[in-house]
Amino acid sequence: MAERELKDNLATGPAEKPSVPLHDVETEKALLSLCIRNKDTLDSAVGKRIVKENFSDKRNALIFEAITKLYMSNGAIDRFNVCEQLEKMGAINSAGGTEYVFAVANTASVASNADSYIESIREKSSMRQVINTLRDLEKKASSGTNEVNDIIDLAVSRLTPIRENNEGAGFEGLNDILKRNINEIHAISSGKERVNAVKTGFRGLDHMLGGFRPGTLNIIAARPGMGKTALVINIATNVAIHRNYNVNIFSLEMSKSEIGNRILASRAKVTAKELQKATLTPEKEQELAKVFGELAGLPIYIDDNSDVSPVTMLSRCKDLKAKGMLGLVIVDYLQLMTIPGRAGSSRQQEISDISRSLKILAKDMGVPVIALSQLSRGSEKRDDHTPMLSDLRDSGAIEQDADSVIFIDRADYYKKDEVPEIQDAKLIIAKNRHGETGKVHVKWWGAKTLFMDIPRDSDPVDPTTTGTQSSYTRTTTPQASASDYNFEDEEPPFAPISEDDIPVNDENEEFFADSNDSFPDGF
Repeated sequence: MAERELKDNLATGPAEKPSVPLHDVETEKALLSLCIRNKDTLDSAVGKRIVKENFSDKRNALIFEAITKLYMSNGAIDRFNVCEQLEKMGAINSAGGTEYVFAVANTASVASNADSYIESIREKSSMRQVINTLRDLEKKASSGTNEVNDIIDLAVSRLTPIRENNEGAGFEGLNDILKRNINEIHAISSGKERVNAVKTGFRGLDHMLGGFRPGTLNIIAARPGMGKTALVINIATNVAIHRNYNVNIFSLEMSKSEIGNRILASRAKVTAKELQKATLTPEKEQELAKVFGELAGLPIYIDDNSDVSPVTMLSRCKDLKAKGMLGLVIVDYLQLMTIPGRAGSSRQQEISDISRSLKILAKDMGVPVIALSQLSRGSEKRDDHTPMLSDLRDSGAIEQDADSVIFIDRADYYKKDEVPEIQDAKLIIAKNRHGETGKVHVKWWGAKTLFMDIPRDSDPVDPTTTGTQSSYTRTTTPQASASDYNFEDEEPPFAPISEDDIPVNDENEEFFADSNDSFPDGF
């Protein structure tokens, strides 16, 4: 007999520790009793977002629902009115009848323990949610019909909201808010701190936007082939070079190699096509080696996994933040993203949820997010091809969630005959939650996938030329290709850009003093 007991113990292993109960009906009854008798406790329970789903006992959940309905209608709350409300709901019997309601109201409870009651109920409710979620995930995993990554993404999406996070929650007095804002403004104006908005390197864009602010979602939208990816890569390179600011690119369309070649083409005396075909002269190979030395240390990090969802993106951003590598987040592009476990739902609703998720990511991580977006064919069907907010593809929620919306417009894009090598282009700020809207005139050099500021009369003249050309036409260093890049100092204000009025800035005497003969003659 003893030998059999020993074998049984060895087979089953050590006895399991008794599990913590996930249901505490008595604590629920104690809180309900206080809610009926003490308005302060009810205010606290409602304020801390206690809901009927937090109660493990169905009867208690229905009683709390009746109490909250009376609370919201400003009705008197006592045991009689609660029973009457349950009768109106047709739930008096499901709630245990009048006898059970009266028993709950008479439950012994201590008002000073209300917070501990609330905390206990919420804790056990969260634990039940975790267990139910894990059981559901176990069923999906054992069914063999789901991909591992899909199950993991679903797990993160369902478990993350359960996690308690009260940081920054609740109200804050205006006195404290204004005091903090004024201290920050003073620190920046006195030079003790820098403006935390991320400048793009395009002077007109930075003047109107003030840079991309932390916590904002910024949309850059255009038709395919208009230059969305090129523009955002130009901005990423500017930010990394001139502010040494981290840039994190989630590329769902292009590979890391393609993005690397675009960055090289925009900074060196080679074209993207030459890099793609690998047809380089020894001189151009030396040029690439030189540019590589200038770009190699840039804090640009690229993820070209095409199966990225808002959940995995948030997880990777948290990992980057822990490593000190998180900065400007770029998503190329929004319509290629999906949300796991959304089979059967409308694509428009899915895009709306993705857009909202990106806005929440920007706010929670405290970084600016730039998301590229496709436009519908609406602009192509109009005589005036200028894009409008209504052209945003799949969802109006993109416009709603975005802090800024920037369109790219190139008139030569719609021409079928031969077009110049360097073309006129406009960056149209159609929405700007923090400032003005309008148009910024730039140049587009397709061979180098490069957007550039337009040279101004105030730009210094290259003494090696006849004196009639801007030094912009002859740059000899890759640094002088897109803008003045005056990131640290505030630029003097100038009038908003219009079709016939390009802003003039009489300062910045150092603007593109170097020159480069790789630009076509006559530009």
